[in-house]
Amino acid sequence: MNKLTSLMFFARKINRQHIQLALVILSLAMLVVGVGAPTDGGGGW
Repeated sequence: MNKLTSLMFFARKINRQHIQLALVILSLAMLVVGVGAPTDGGGGW
């Protein structure tokens, strides 16, 4: 039973780190898309 609880704790820790990594990558991708987005002003550039 002790091995099962330690394994569940390890799996939960890995899942939390994976979720945090995915959120960081998503926020960086949104930042890059936001920087490269065209302006609404119209002006040719």
